[in-house]
Amino acid sequence: MKRIFALVLSLVFLLSCLVLPAGAMFDPSPVYQVQAASAYIVNTDTNIIVYDKDSTKQVSAGGLTKYMTLAVLLTNYADQLDSTFQMPFAISDYVYNTNNADMRSNETFTYREAMYAMLTRNANEAAMGVAYTLAGGDLDGWVAQMNTLSQRIGTTASSWTDACGIDSGNTTCAVDMYLILRYLMSFDAFVEVSGAPSFTMPAKEKHRSSSVLVSQNAALSKASGGSYYRSAMQGGMCDVTAFKSDSGNQSYVSWANKDGATYIFCVMQSPDTCDDFGYANRRPALCETVKLMDWVFDSFSIQAALDTDLTIAEIPVKYSSDTDTLQLYPNDSMMTLLPSTSDGTVTQKYFHLPDYVCAPIQQGDVVGTVELKLAGETIGVVDLIAGQDVARNPLLFGVDKVKEFFTSLYLKVVLVLSLIAALIYGLWLLCANWNHRKPTKKIHRRY
Repeated sequence: MKRIFALVLSLVFLLSCLVLPAGAMFDPSPVYQVQAASAYIVNTDTNIIVYDKDSTKQVSAGGLTKYMTLAVLLTNYADQLDSTFQMPFAISDYVYNTNNADMRSNETFTYREAMYAMLTRNANEAAMGVAYTLAGGDLDGWVAQMNTLSQRIGTTASSWTDACGIDSGNTTCAVDMYLILRYLMSFDAFVEVSGAPSFTMPAKEKHRSSSVLVSQNAALSKASGGSYYRSAMQGGMCDVTAFKSDSGNQSYVSWANKDGATYIFCVMQSPDTCDDFGYANRRPALCETVKLMDWVFDSFSIQAALDTDLTIAEIPVKYSSDTDTLQLYPNDSMMTLLPSTSDGTVTQKYFHLPDYVCAPIQQGDVVGTVELKLAGETIGVVDLIAGQDVARNPLLFGVDKVKEFFTSLYLKVVLVLSLIAALIYGLWLLCANWNHRKPTKKIHRRY
């Protein structure tokens, strides 16, 4: 049953978002120059790309690898998150000195607790423990599941070599991380856990009391996040320890929601110099992410591209004595992402209509469509409907049909065929008459 559920969920996801966003529809000019090696920002409500910088460039995945481990966990075991497992001793050497949630061997945890450890603390031991347990010790088999699911999600530049991201062979790109995160966002458990600024881990066999895991996503915490805090932040993960005093690049993959608009931010390989907030511990990728977040929410908003109460086009009407034209209205307001300082007039409209319509017509009848484009990219197609009833005039209809008959190809063909038949008959009669009048010769016999 769980595999059927996973298949259905995957199909729904692929139908909704693997129609990848078609090129960026805006020419954004952020208030500062993005220093990350690559970046990709997509509005998930409209699938519109608002920023794209080398988004297919392959980079090291690092701790972002845990997103794929979570994807395998939720795809196959979403209904077993409160089941327990013992942290295996077998992984202790692999994660030595990187056990960011202090989950010790032979302690008992739920898979949900392991999710909190991964998403709040980027805990390598949590990812490896889950993989080892659920794969029956076959870590290579777990990695194979990660790669298979990754390909099914639609990634093209990603390769996974372990469950947590310690191995340098884990690679990805901004577009792939967008796809993986969007897939994860379809699971309620992931959304809930990702948004937690902290989590209280219960007492365990080797921990006499509970402990608080504070999320490394400082943007989630108003109390401790400082300049990084953003109320719109819903969840995110860094590829390495999210704060550091050493040098090096960082990546951050997250999503945010404000005023009903949701965006995914994939900022890959931001250098240390990006973080100008002045803290001892630097978070360059998160710093760039929140700056981009501020720019996006200030610059764009979900607006109506069309007004359903206003006539958008007219079309000639035949067989009516009441009106010569029919007014057309859009059947949908077409909510889409637009620059905040503009309105629906910035879109280009391309009408797909017949040359005319024939009465009778009922209000609400679909007559044609209008295709909306922004910066040359199609953002949607809306039906155009009749704005009023139009009755047929029987006399006009009858006269027109008579005209159509006398000017029709059918009549012309009948007349030509009739003429040919008459000529053939006439020739036949002529030949028959000629043979009848022809004199016969008398035969004389000799005696």
